[in-house]
Amino acid sequence: MIKYIINLTHGFRGRITISAVSGIIRVAIGLVFVALSKNAVDIATGRAEGNLALCIAGLIGAVIIELICSAVGSRNTELSEAEMRNTLQERLFSRVLNSTWDGRESFHSGDMMSRLTEDIRVAAECLCKTFPIIIIALFQLIGAFLFLWHFSPSLALVLILVLPVFMFAGKIFFKKVQRLTHRIREIESHVQENMQESLQHRVLLLTCQQTRRTLEAISALNSSRLDVIRKRTKITVYSRTAVFTGFQSGYLAAFLWGVIGLRNGTVSYGLMTAYLQLAGQIQRPLAELARLLPGLIQSHTSFSRIHTIEQMPVEEELTDSEQTETPQPAGITLSNITFGYKGKEQPIFNRFNYTFLPGSHTAIMGETGAGKSTLLRLILALVKPEEGDIELFRMENDKRIPLPVSKSTRSQIVYVPQGNSLLSGTIRKNLLLGNPDATEEEMWYALHTAAADFVHNLPNGLDTVCGEHGDGLSEGQAQRIAIARGLL
Repeated sequence: MIKYIINLTHGFRGRITISAVSGIIRVAIGLVFVALSKNAVDIATGRAEGNLALCIAGLIGAVIIELICSAVGSRNTELSEAEMRNTLQERLFSRVLNSTWDGRESFHSGDMMSRLTEDIRVAAECLCKTFPIIIIALFQLIGAFLFLWHFSPSLALVLILVLPVFMFAGKIFFKKVQRLTHRIREIESHVQENMQESLQHRVLLLTCQQTRRTLEAISALNSSRLDVIRKRTKITVYSRTAVFTGFQSGYLAAFLWGVIGLRNGTVSYGLMTAYLQLAGQIQRPLAELARLLPGLIQSHTSFSRIHTIEQMPVEEELTDSEQTETPQPAGITLSNITFGYKGKEQPIFNRFNYTFLPGSHTAIMGETGAGKSTLLRLILALVKPEEGDIELFRMENDKRIPLPVSKSTRSQIVYVPQGNSLLSGTIRKNLLLGNPDATEEEMWYALHTAAADFVHNLPNGLDTVCGEHGDGLSEGQAQRIAIARGLL
């Protein structure tokens, strides 16, 4: 998983480094500010000699540099996070679209959308924002500790003792919070699955009078999610309370250390100021790390969920030169085909043979489950036979010239699925899926051939917008447009 997370940063490592470096510079300038403020107070109170105006100018310069570094770091972080989110989303979406298909989808579309949106957002935020913050916090912790050690080794040791408390608290609760976070993400995916399906089939739910039951199911899932969130919140509150108790104790120790030193004359007002500032600079990164711990746990869950997408097998990408054009007329032959879906005891085809001759018309008939749709999927190379060969062929001098079916031959098969297969958008957009270079004349001819002249009477003709699954058109109209798309 660590190797995978590192690989995700490819192309963004420079941007992430800039965020971390700008933060480190800001921390270094902050330590310089501590030294200058100590000198300024000691000069002002007569405990030290020096140029007060020069110290004040240095303090002003330090503040300006800090502001510049903060602005540069914030801008870089926001832009790199947005760009990484886009890059990951496009890459993983491409992976899903081009993944191999074995008869059923690996994930519910609602769960997949949750991974492609929320999980990618969490992962990008972790890589571009959280990781640099951790690096900056560690640098600040070490720098402030060494700075304080220079002034008072004993106080530095007292303050740093809260670090083991932080680590111990995190270790105790890490696995439990991680498990609860994973459960929350699962429930959120189920909520999205139910809502997405319900919206897609809203008319069905209305006609079956099942809207109330659907809402009750969503409400039950949300209640379960809230219960898990309550448990996780309870644990994180305990963890943070324990850690912040240690932080407050450390700050109180620095304050009392300085007060006693002032009374004994061993500590100047300037050194007292430095103690309090350095105590804050030690406590602040520890508090930041404690705050980030739940987010890191959530990020680990998101990395695991998108890593699952990366592991999906995909079809090989074809170049334009690999797109196969089959001379017409052509035929299809299936030789000794054996195939069955995973989880099914009996194969659908067992040493099946058939030849579709060039120029012939064949009706494939059979009862439900006989393998009609599966036969089309095999010819389209959407699924591969366990045994046997499927080939396109053309006749030349009474000899067959074979070409094995594959992704490269898929474009030679016209396939119009049963049911509504239109995408949301214009009719023109749907037709151009069949041939992106089709002219308007060719589109109208295809529509006429498919008995879809009704498009002429629509308000905007080819530019008439239909909704999801062809909403706004009748089932018959949508299917005729799909046939025209196939003809193109």
